[in-house]
Amino acid sequence: MRIGIFTLAAICATLPCAAQSGKLSDWGKLIDDHQCEAAKSLCTKFADSANIAEQAEAQKCLANVALCGHDAIQLEGDDAGGGNMHGSYTPEAIDQALVHLNLGIKLAPQDLSIHKGRLYLLEISGRYNEMIKALDESCSLYKGKDAPDTWLPYAPEIADLGHFEVGLELMKVLDRHYPNTPDIVANIGGFLLMMKKPADAIPYLQQSVQLSPQDSLNAWDLARAYDYTDQIELAEKWYQKALSLPQDQDMVGDAACLYAEFVETKLNDRNRACPLEKKSCPVKEQTACAASTPAKSQ
Repeated sequence: MRIGIFTLAAICATLPCAAQSGKLSDWGKLIDDHQCEAAKSLCTKFADSANIAEQAEAQKCLANVALCGHDAIQLEGDDAGGGNMHGSYTPEAIDQALVHLNLGIKLAPQDLSIHKGRLYLLEISGRYNEMIKALDESCSLYKGKDAPDTWLPYAPEIADLGHFEVGLELMKVLDRHYPNTPDIVANIGGFLLMMKKPADAIPYLQQSVQLSPQDSLNAWDLARAYDYTDQIELAEKWYQKALSLPQDQDMVGDAACLYAEFVETKLNDRNRACPLEKKSCPVKEQTACAASTPAKSQ
């Protein structure tokens, strides 16, 4: 398995070639075929090439060689007291691969695949403090037009792993390098919500709706933050705003039901909540309707 640019499978895209040709571009196929020593022999020849691009490519290859045949399972806890298990590599293999990736970044700081390969390894090995530092360095070095968007997918990945404090620190790194970016600011607020710090989240979420007023997810998160802090009028305002906008695909699937429950429990308007719950909530959660039904005479 090769470490990935956009998937968890490849540091760089390579064309399939005949392994016997001795071309540097053959290394990807050699790794995929688990011919680790052949890949090492091939790429070592190019590590001292007069061509800087070939040197950088050789370091990508040697990073993959270091991992070749050293798969492992990573088991780690999360911020919610749970845990997850996923594929990784042995610590020694990762150490060696990182040496080559760091060399590759020095040789080719605009090669996004090397930056992402390094971040990927640090993520799957649970070296989150190193990952935060590496992202900071990558943001300083990499000047591609796809930044900061190219770094944003780490937010949902880290959230799915349950490491909310790590996600918050990663987003703060991005905020320093790319200030006033709506998705980054919104992610900071989102992670603070996940950490059950709604009061701290509110300033970031307020900024996010100012920067991107048509984003329903940002409006929804701001409503939730106001709801959690019992700022009922503001929560109602932003729930209404969120539900009036085209629904973001990442908005919680039961948003309409959650709002209906808010109308019942926070606005104390069961008559209004009942039809909303009937429309959006499972029968067992239609509590406003049950409460508003008059008792039958005996």
